[in-house]
Amino acid sequence: MEQIYLDKKPTPHIDKGSSLKAELMVSIYDSNESSYCPKSAFRSTGYGILMITKGSLEIRIDFVSYTFSYRDILCLLPDHIYEIPNEPNASVIYTYFNEEYLSAKGVFFNRAETYRIAHEDKELLKFSLSKSEYDRLYADMKSLQDKLTIPKHTRYIDDIIHNRFLSILYDIFLLNEKQKKLDTSNVNSKIELTNRFLSLVSERFKTEKRVLYYAKCLKITPRHLSQVVKQVTGRSAGEFIDDYVIKEAKLLLSLRIMNISEIAEKLSFSNPSFFGKYFKKHTGISPLLFKKDNKIMVE
Repeated sequence: MEQIYLDKKPTPHIDKGSSLKAELMVSIYDSNESSYCPKSAFRSTGYGILMITKGSLEIRIDFVSYTFSYRDILCLLPDHIYEIPNEPNASVIYTYFNEEYLSAKGVFFNRAETYRIAHEDKELLKFSLSKSEYDRLYADMKSLQDKLTIPKHTRYIDDIIHNRFLSILYDIFLLNEKQKKLDTSNVNSKIELTNRFLSLVSERFKTEKRVLYYAKCLKITPRHLSQVVKQVTGRSAGEFIDDYVIKEAKLLLSLRIMNISEIAEKLSFSNPSFFGKYFKKHTGISPLLFKKDNKIMVE
């Protein structure tokens, strides 16, 4: 397993035992370093724990604006759209990890439950910390960052890093227990199936939009898939597929890099007209009107 060294642009800790890169990294950004701010919206490919250490920060999540202040924590989730629309006036510490890292370490994270919170309960995985909670979590995240700078050949360093990472996760679970947002009950077969479905959709929604396709991949009937996903999340399988497609369409329209025909092609629609009807059905407005009313600056 390869160890990395952190600088202004930290490189993730990578587990080469997986065909996909398993990544873990910690970054600290100061409000005086405005260059750290992402210049455009992005779809998250992994998980993040973002803690505000000074000031306040506006973040748009799935095109809705929220403001986070000193001692707030936001848990970033895969496949949501994030944007920092204004010059940041905040300092933050940020821990990033992806599903490949969790899988390589035998850690299960219930993606289905995070979707239930975001879509059914309309909540963020966000916590406001007391002074003691903030001090403890900051110390754990800073300690993990320090451990990530230790040479890779150091004996037991991989286990040391992972144990420090688990300490951060347990901090989050303790905060969750106080607010009871995330269901941490035992995982059953229905939840496992739903998580497998969501992972597949995340990878293939641009080309595959039929429940039948995902049911075949999972070797079950479309009806059974829809019933299970509905029981676990409160939403149907088809709604999840549509949600992925619409979020990506909104992101591409807002960036104004491609025209509508190119976006329709990128999302595998047979023609721009069909894409337009699909978009309007799910948003209530045409792609052209959305594009006019929403603009993300790209530098």
